[in-house]
Amino acid sequence: MQKKLIKLTAACVLTAIVLYASGLQPQPATAIANRATAYEPLEQQAQRWVDELADAPSFAAWKKSSLVISPIGPGTHSWLVLVKQNNETVGYLVVHAVEAGGFQLGEYGTSQNPLFDEHTLSKSIKQLELIQPASNTEALYIHPLLAAWKITADKDTYYTDAASGEVLPVQPSDWLAASTTKLSNGEQMQVADNAALLKHVTLPSFNAFARMPWLTKQPLPLSTSSYSSLFAKINNKEQLRYTAELFDGQMLYVWSVVGYNKWTTGPIYVALEADENGSDRRYIPLPLLIELGHFYR
Repeated sequence: MQKKLIKLTAACVLTAIVLYASGLQPQPATAIANRATAYEPLEQQAQRWVDELADAPSFAAWKKSSLVISPIGPGTHSWLVLVKQNNETVGYLVVHAVEAGGFQLGEYGTSQNPLFDEHTLSKSIKQLELIQPASNTEALYIHPLLAAWKITADKDTYYTDAASGEVLPVQPSDWLAASTTKLSNGEQMQVADNAALLKHVTLPSFNAFARMPWLTKQPLPLSTSSYSSLFAKINNKEQLRYTAELFDGQMLYVWSVVGYNKWTTGPIYVALEADENGSDRRYIPLPLLIELGHFYR
């Protein structure tokens, strides 16, 4: 059986900071050894989730994989877990520590370029066409719909989407306002550490912009306590779209709905795609999606 591998990236001020110019900084062997001990329960839990998902067809590449763990988000006690197969990334998980002990599964997905990928970061920096080189980059993670790179260049600050690399039209004040907004269903939004995968539904990829019902139709009437009609439509293989407006409507996200995962405990995770190539799917808790956006038929 392939030996499980865990690599720990450097962290500064308890955040996942990647320096564009110099890359990740090496740490002393003693520091790495001490941190490895601290990460053992996290790796074991992440591996249980990976093994559970690997039995589903969409996650077959996760079998006999290795894990690479790094902290994300200042003060959030969250980690990005990259799933590796022959040194190639095949997916990811975002894991949160629970105050009472243990861990919760924030989101996960199948992708070669997952959240906070350095190649995506490089594209973001090129798009900004900075006069001065980026002096600092920081991974910010509040929840799946609020994950971004904070890029500092001279006295200017920019934010780019952690998944797509798209430059966000926001200022630091906008980010602060969004990141401090409390979600009413936060405690329902994550699978607990003892959950098992009960049902896996996957649909073919499609172009979310082939039709734009959010411009002409009313959203599906859903709530966190009444959403069975949504899954009846997914099970019937209907093409649904999900949209969310963030930062007081300055940013519109549009995704195609391409399936869901149901666990023995916790919420259902809906599979979303930003394009139609089928290589990048994000599984996000339904209560969060209902609270922050809308589904359209």
